[in-house]
Amino acid sequence: MLFKRKKELTKLEKLKNFIHPKKGLMRAYKYLLKRLFRLKGDIHSVALGAAFGLSIAITPLFGLQLILTVVFDFIFQANLTASMLFTIVGNPLTFPFIWFADYKLGNIFLSNDTIDSASFSNIIIEIKNAFSNSNWEVIGNYITSILYPMLLGGIIIAILSGIITYKFVFKSLTEYKEMKLKKIKERMSKWLLE
Repeated sequence: MLFKRKKELTKLEKLKNFIHPKKGLMRAYKYLLKRLFRLKGDIHSVALGAAFGLSIAITPLFGLQLILTVVFDFIFQANLTASMLFTIVGNPLTFPFIWFADYKLGNIFLSNDTIDSASFSNIIIEIKNAFSNSNWEVIGNYITSILYPMLLGGIIIAILSGIITYKFVFKSLTEYKEMKLKKIKERMSKWLLE
């Protein structure tokens, strides 16, 4: 094998490397950023895909996020790869923070009493237990008291983050492509002069 290790990693080393890579997480983020810049297609399409991916990842619609991303990309002809790259923002490490922010903002707009983060995590555990015990009355109460504010807050944050992401990615890609074109022109002029 061409890229095989000299010494095979143990299962514990593989797990440790999966959780925290030796080269650090910045290498993975830089790789994803390079992938974004190298995507083929219109700058508008890539920026729109990135905006949809991030926006939908911020909503509390766990399990529907990839499906919604594909639907929005198809309807608005956005870049699917960019969307998938940006849905990575919604992951098990960030979901608790995203959902809590969605809930708090939704409660501010609904003028409801808010709860602190410890109570919020306890309620999530209670909902999980209610689902496992099929206690539909408890589930219904929590849906009205938690899901509505989370949806409202999530939609507000999603719209704002989508606009910011679109503008940032569009500007970054435009500058990157202009810089790349300038370098190509410089190489061509040197080649033609020789």
